[in-house]
Amino acid sequence: MSSDPKPSSSENKNVSINGDVSGVVVVGDNNVVNNQTIIQKFFNIFKSDSETLEHRNRRILLGHVENAWIKGVLDASLHGAALLDLGIKEDPEAVTQYPWAIKKESTDETLPAGTSMLEIFDNIGMGRSLLILGAPGSGKTTMLLELARQLIARAREDVTQPIPMVFNLASWTEKLTLADWLAQELNNLYSVPRKTAPDWVKGDKLLLLLDGLDEVRQESRAKCVEAINAFRKEHGLTSLAVCSRSQDYADLKTKLSFEGAIEVQPLTQRQITEFFDRFGDGMAGIKQVLEKDNALREMAETPLFLSIMIMTYRNQQDIDILVSQDEKAQRKYLFDTYIERMFERSRSKNIPFVKQDVSRWLVWIARGMNEHRNSLLVYENMKMEWLESIKLTKLHQLIVWFTFSLLASFLPFLLFYSSIIAGHSEATFFFLFSIICLITLGSIIARTRDIETVDFLTWSWRSAILGLIVGLFSGGLVIIISSRFSIFKYVDLRPVLLFITIASLINLGISSRQLDRVNKIGMRMILSLRNFFVIFTLVSPVFTLSVAVLILSLDLNLSLSFVLKLSLLVGFTMGFLIAGNNGGIYLIQHYTLRFILARNNLLPWRLVPFLDHCVDLIFLRRVGGGYIFVHRLLMEHFAEMYVEAPTSKGN
Repeated sequence: MSSDPKPSSSENKNVSINGDVSGVVVVGDNNVVNNQTIIQKFFNIFKSDSETLEHRNRRILLGHVENAWIKGVLDASLHGAALLDLGIKEDPEAVTQYPWAIKKESTDETLPAGTSMLEIFDNIGMGRSLLILGAPGSGKTTMLLELARQLIARAREDVTQPIPMVFNLASWTEKLTLADWLAQELNNLYSVPRKTAPDWVKGDKLLLLLDGLDEVRQESRAKCVEAINAFRKEHGLTSLAVCSRSQDYADLKTKLSFEGAIEVQPLTQRQITEFFDRFGDGMAGIKQVLEKDNALREMAETPLFLSIMIMTYRNQQDIDILVSQDEKAQRKYLFDTYIERMFERSRSKNIPFVKQDVSRWLVWIARGMNEHRNSLLVYENMKMEWLESIKLTKLHQLIVWFTFSLLASFLPFLLFYSSIIAGHSEATFFFLFSIICLITLGSIIARTRDIETVDFLTWSWRSAILGLIVGLFSGGLVIIISSRFSIFKYVDLRPVLLFITIASLINLGISSRQLDRVNKIGMRMILSLRNFFVIFTLVSPVFTLSVAVLILSLDLNLSLSFVLKLSLLVGFTMGFLIAGNNGGIYLIQHYTLRFILARNNLLPWRLVPFLDHCVDLIFLRRVGGGYIFVHRLLMEHFAEMYVEAPTSKGN
């Protein structure tokens, strides 16, 4: 990394202060983007279909990254921004450099004002790797996303440039290599097919921007660093940047083998004073307190806290501000005051939620996200692990079993009731069938512990072939047993074999795919409901017709009305069972979980309006199909407020 980068005409490294959260604003320099030449554009006309498809995939991926991270996170955090210059200092001792790298000594000098993140990154050279360090709330993540913005613009202009992709390391586990994890995240986050995702990683087609090294579980961080280093050895031409809190990274014995490292510097007292002066007498109170409170003065050096101070202490007198030499106590007081001010800001609105309830629910959400290492809350993806006791988990399984069994038994009970009214002799048969559905089908579904949405339906020929084999084996076993014990001695059982084979083939052949990120709130539930009805509509007639043909071929001398009822009964039951495994059971599990959480006052039943209300309070922010806290520090503050929750609504 050069210590004397080229000057830029753009202003950069700026921090949003008056927006929802603080962030780094870098105004890109168009001169650093390589434009295609006229000759290149001319020859694009003659490119092959495969190259055109690859360019289309590039465009789609760039759009996914821009929508999720630039528009969804970065732009949202910069609304109404006021700008401040941040200092950036090189920190070569933070990384283990390669033998061929030019050894540099750490200095206290910051990079010249006007040095863009893209310039810093480019100066490293091919196969560049950069570590971005900073204190909590210093704006390091926003700098990473601003680098992503500039890289996206360049990749759109120059098809030879790698595609910048943003990932959060919080979901990394030791079970996977970094390459395997990246391929998995490409499929989950950006809809890259599972078969082609590894090729994108291995082909050095991506530029990796990895946030949240400090969000990896503490006992796994060293392993994560080793995984990144191992990836660098295998994919030396893949450029990447990693973000981490300075102290969490310093505590690691294993260091990243990178070419460069920078650290975001705190704001100077001169910058803070000049910024407060912009608000005139409105910040007079906090300025007086800063002169005598060292802890608060140090917190003001962090852009996030400076932003919160503006929103919290504007037009407040010094007597309203806690004076403390304990930084932890001052930070807690600052966040508590910020929360109170945000609640006061919404008093005039017609809000159906009580302040105490909102605080308690946010505390529970923050605790769950912090415990399960979730940086993004997608309420449709909430798992049973969020239930606080084994008792509630058992209650959830019981309600799911009863609900699914009751729905599956609806038609059998209806036929039983109609047979009783009509005085038909088959009423007993329908009653027994209802009881069987109530017990067996519910028991099968109750074994499904994972709450997973069904976003897309696919057909797997490999699984279908397995189903064909299982069906033939099961049907053959039925025929052998029937022949051995002279069951249906004079009946042709080949239709039975055909029915069992078809049922097994359809049940195993249908598979589903789930995406971890969508663009609209509630989209997963709509997709799961749609897929349930699609499968039920397609499968039920197939089984109804198959059963009718089967019964008629057996020549059992049954009435036509009974054959029709029995065919509809089996078709409905099999269709409901297979469709239940492909969307229906998720809906029952999800709403059961929501019911239990609301019943125990852990979350409101009207969950989306509550989350949107928290967005208005500037506690949360919408990102695609989910929500995140405006900053991790605020999430940690709410999580620290957690106490043992009541186990009943009455409490």
